[in-house]
Amino acid sequence: MKVSVRAILFPGDCLSTLIMDKEFCSIFSLIFYRPDREFALYLRNGFIGDIKFLDKAALNGFSTFLAENREKDDEEFYEMLAVEYTRLFKTAIPEVPCPPYESMYREDVIMGDSTLSVLDFYNKAGLNVIEKFHDLPDHVAVELEFLYYLTENGFSAQHDSFIKEHFSKWVPKFCEDVKKNDTTGFYGHAASILKDFINVENINKE
Repeated sequence: MKVSVRAILFPGDCLSTLIMDKEFCSIFSLIFYRPDREFALYLRNGFIGDIKFLDKAALNGFSTFLAENREKDDEEFYEMLAVEYTRLFKTAIPEVPCPPYESMYREDVIMGDSTLSVLDFYNKAGLNVIEKFHDLPDHVAVELEFLYYLTENGFSAQHDSFIKEHFSKWVPKFCEDVKKNDTTGFYGHAASILKDFINVENINKE
C-alpha cells in the first residue's frame, strides 16, 4: 500500500520533474504528520519498500524498529505511535519537548514573524493551506510537503531559498530534541536521517 503526501497544500498549475530529494520529502512529510491507522498499516506493509533510496544504516534502523514491534497487533502498533507522537509534539508535562513549529524554535511564539514569512513563500509558489487542515502552516510536515512540491515541479531556486531562509534555521535543533526525547526508536531514527538530509542539502548549496 502506497500512501501519498496528504496535500495540506494545494497548487494552481504544475509542471513536473525530479528525483530522490522529492521522494525523501514525500515520505518524511508523512512521518511527521500525526499518525492515523492507515499510516500505521503502511509502516508495516510497504514503507520499507518505498525507502530503498535511503542508505543501509537508515534502512536497518527502521527495519529494527518494525521487527521489535512485530508482535503487537495493528491497533496496539497504531496506539503506540499515536501516544508517542502526542507526547513528543502535542502535549506533555511540564512542556512539549519537541514543538514541530518553526516559530517556536526561532521566536518562542506561535504564529510569529517566521510563520508569516513561510506563508509568503507558499503564496508566491501559488499554494494555500487548505481549510480542513487544523494545524499551523510552519509545521515541519507542511514545510517538508512544500519542499516536495518545489522539487516535483523543478522550482530549484525557491527550494534552495526555503532551505536556507527557513528549514535549515530550525529543523536541526528540532531533530536533536526528537532524538533526545523519543522512546520508541521510530521518531528519533527519522529525526537523525532528516538532520543528515539538511546537512547534505546545505553542503550542496555551498
